[in-house]
Amino acid sequence: MPRPHALQLYSVRDELAADPRRALARVKAAGYDHVELAGTAGLPQEEFAALLGAAGLRAVAAHLPLDALTADPAAAAETARCFGVRHLVMPWTDPAACARAEDWVAVARALDAAGAFLRAEGVTLGYHNHDHEIPPVFGGNSALDLLMENSDPAHLTLELDLCWAAAGGADPAALLRRHTGRVPLVHVKDSRPGPGGNLVFTPLGRGTMCWDALLPAAEAAGAEWLVVEQDTALEDAMAEVAESAAFLRRFNEKAG
Repeated sequence: MPRPHALQLYSVRDELAADPRRALARVKAAGYDHVELAGTAGLPQEEFAALLGAAGLRAVAAHLPLDALTADPAAAAETARCFGVRHLVMPWTDPAACARAEDWVAVARALDAAGAFLRAEGVTLGYHNHDHEIPPVFGGNSALDLLMENSDPAHLTLELDLCWAAAGGADPAALLRRHTGRVPLVHVKDSRPGPGGNLVFTPLGRGTMCWDALLPAAEAAGAEWLVVEQDTALEDAMAEVAESAAFLRRFNEKAG
């Protein structure tokens, strides 16, 4: 496929918690050969890695919290080795803990140090955004600007979540162009406006995201993987991630 895709397993977290073996088999049947990890369903890493292999799935990236990455980067590197992944990603920064520009600069420098260690271990460290990192509230700079500008591109990449970037007021295609060469992973999710201005997450193609422009832009920016993530399901999470996989297959077929 010209644009290979994976599933962020957070999308089916309830199914994984109930029965990891069955859930991973259903992920495979839903049209995924590759996944991105968000924990191990409460299992030891080695046991979860074995379940992935038994289901015919390969992990391409894993999300780890800031403390795990910065307090013990050697353990983080061991996690990467256990699952055979080249990419580790920090998935979330609490905006309440980063009210000032200096707070984001401190996070950037901590991740830069962890990323330097991991790079020597053959692992790339990335940052996954939500919407709160996008508005330019720090003297014209956004939190994402501060993260990217206060870290070495060799030590910290960006896993750009296109939908959250749009929700924060950015043009996701423009962000992809701006960070070309620094976005090996891209989160693809769709949404539509909901009550009270909240997002309603949908399978790809059922929301308002312009995939005809965004998927080629992600490819042009150097994205290695399109990672499907649906934060909440409309009804059946497994059926909906299967719908997103089918959408990407059709898009690839159309693109030739």
